[in-house]
Amino acid sequence: MSIPLMAQKKLTEIVKPSKHIPKQTLSLSTLDNDPYNEVIYKACYVFKAKNVVDNDDQAEALLKEALSDLLVYYCPLSGSLKRQESDRKLLLTCGGDEGGVPFTVATENVELSSLNNLENIDSDTALKFLPELHVENECYRPFALQVTKFGCGGFILGMAMSHAMCDGYGEGHIMCALTELAGGNKKPTLTPVWERERLVGKPEDDDDEPPFLPGGDTAASPYLPTDDWVTEKINIKADSIRRLKEATLKEYDFSSEAVTTFEVIGAYLWKSRVKALDLDRDGVTVLGLSVGIRNVVDPPLPDGYYGNAYIDMYVPLTAREVEESTVSDIVKLIKEAKRKAHDKDYLEEELVNTEKIIKMNLTIKGKKDGLFCLTDWRNIGIFGSMDFGWDEPVNVVPVVPSETARMVNMFMRPSRLEPDMVGGVQIVVTLPRVAMVKFKEEMEALE
Repeated sequence: MSIPLMAQKKLTEIVKPSKHIPKQTLSLSTLDNDPYNEVIYKACYVFKAKNVVDNDDQAEALLKEALSDLLVYYCPLSGSLKRQESDRKLLLTCGGDEGGVPFTVATENVELSSLNNLENIDSDTALKFLPELHVENECYRPFALQVTKFGCGGFILGMAMSHAMCDGYGEGHIMCALTELAGGNKKPTLTPVWERERLVGKPEDDDDEPPFLPGGDTAASPYLPTDDWVTEKINIKADSIRRLKEATLKEYDFSSEAVTTFEVIGAYLWKSRVKALDLDRDGVTVLGLSVGIRNVVDPPLPDGYYGNAYIDMYVPLTAREVEESTVSDIVKLIKEAKRKAHDKDYLEEELVNTEKIIKMNLTIKGKKDGLFCLTDWRNIGIFGSMDFGWDEPVNVVPVVPSETARMVNMFMRPSRLEPDMVGGVQIVVTLPRVAMVKFKEEMEALE
């Protein structure tokens, strides 16, 4: 849905920590330094009006003050990032007089309801409600906020964050801490922890084995390359998930472990995507999974650790094998990949492998038509209440770089405005327009 808007942005202000913090330089973990994590993720949190007599500057003032207090606890967010030429690692400088977070305020002359609370909004329109992270001299601030106020009293809190700073778990806690402070709390419920040195790979001096790089040439699609891409949000109801789980359990006895929504829907999505793209049946298609490793580390990472704490696992099959496999066959492969990621020795090997990729400045080359990744955003921003006087957000809308969106399906919690979707899941998918028609047919068959 694209709607003409006349957002009136004010000058962006740099909000500094409410207490002076000495200047410091911090290094990041191997996972943070992974070049594939140096992308900017953005999200819109949609809040409905509190009542008809709202002071529409109230939320803005509360969030701005809360941001200043937040930076006392999360000082690194007020710093600047720069990748060094010498070792290809990111360096974070924060504290002192130069730190701060860009805070933009904008107004809109329409009502949030006319935008359907951003449900099915297109990315170009969503970007109007999101801040920018500007690069100057190869440095950039890793975090920014924007408050867009609407005539109805509702507002959108837009967030931009470098993935190098945190994963979805960390971003969720940061946003909850912000709204906790805006709601009157003196400090965040969860105390943030840096400790990035705990996830650093250490290659041996005599280790000359070349690193593993995922991807390469994958199966080709007749619909790619193209400039005609479309993004859809597809709702999968709780009943459909239950039926798919039951059918999967009839195919194979997983009695010793639970079958998750992520596993069965992920398997179904892979089969549907391969069919929709009409991938070359003898070519390889790769399923990528993000697997959390917080408890693999010994001792486990503390709850307040907000850096990247997941590794990507890959399941390669030919397109023919994906088509001929049952959902339970693929669920078994997903479970095997997750078990492998939860092995401490494997984690150490993966950290060393990533260190080599960083040092050699390697990138994935070749055709990526058959590369398909799953990521779970159902917990983004909901590690606690975000109600600071305007109830919980009625919608959370992620916006990722277009190149990333084309390879990734995101699992989202459905909008709170859809009561019939309780227990269900929303999938955000981007495909060539002609392939999307077939993909939606596959998803309708699931219903």
